[in-house]
Amino acid sequence: MSSMYGFRLYDGQCWEIRPGEGTGAWADELARLLGLEPLQGPADKTIRLERFPPSSGTGDGCLQAPHGCDGEGWQVRRSPFLEIWRHRAVPQIVCGLHETADVLHVREQMRCALFPVYDLTVRRGGLPLHGALVEHDGRGVLLVGRSGVGKSTACRRLPPQWNALGDDLALAVRRPGGVFAVHPLPTWSAVGANLEKRVWDIKRGVHLSAVFFLTQAAEDDILPAGKAMATVVLADAAMKIFESVRVHEHSLEKKLLGGNAFANAAAMAKSVPTYILRLSLTGRFWEKIEAVLEKGDSPLFRERGVSAHGT
Repeated sequence: MSSMYGFRLYDGQCWEIRPGEGTGAWADELARLLGLEPLQGPADKTIRLERFPPSSGTGDGCLQAPHGCDGEGWQVRRSPFLEIWRHRAVPQIVCGLHETADVLHVREQMRCALFPVYDLTVRRGGLPLHGALVEHDGRGVLLVGRSGVGKSTACRRLPPQWNALGDDLALAVRRPGGVFAVHPLPTWSAVGANLEKRVWDIKRGVHLSAVFFLTQAAEDDILPAGKAMATVVLADAAMKIFESVRVHEHSLEKKLLGGNAFANAAAMAKSVPTYILRLSLTGRFWEKIEAVLEKGDSPLFRERGVSAHGT
């Protein structure tokens, strides 16, 4: 029997990945990507993996229910690659994987299968974010920006004193007291694209000390970001993740999700120092970040009324 994998996030979420018949190898690969280990002890939520035919529609507009999902109250979310079945009264979420031999489709299944984790994270005050997660001396820093602005390049340029945990996606969770911790997520475009077997250890979280919004410039510079601007950019970076998983939501639920994401982004902008990082192609931008993190009495921090550690 295939292993059941699990992981715990810094806001207390504990998830189990439980493979069903024919999904063991799929679960093993997802576990490898996320740095998961066999589950020890009970979990709060379970994602049960099942194999579905290419489409589980019955031809008359009805869906074929997976085992254990009969009866009323089940909500179904469909994407081109899988189906997610969940019920408010049932802690187990069923992830139906459509049969495919295409490596890129399998990658998209894995991306979409994390939708329940993102959804619960937002309900608990956090955000999935389109951004790079880097760490220096135990402090987590998010580099947020649109695709092509230079997040991955910036990660590659960091010196050994820095550690790039992820260069594309991150999961920010809200801890007691309103502080945030961040976990790395896979760069899905890199999965299966080369022979390098990368791992993004989702169990490894770091305290979020600052957020930097990247823009390209001729010279490196750091400017304070206003709370309103930070809120809008963070909320947009979160909703891009939900758009990428392509799990269709009803319009009302999508509106509620967007509202929750905006509120959480506002809370993050209030509690975590946020800046605009003007990034050049050749400068030592990390030294400017280090100066901001180290100098709690810098004008940038005084303006926001917080210390370098975000407290």
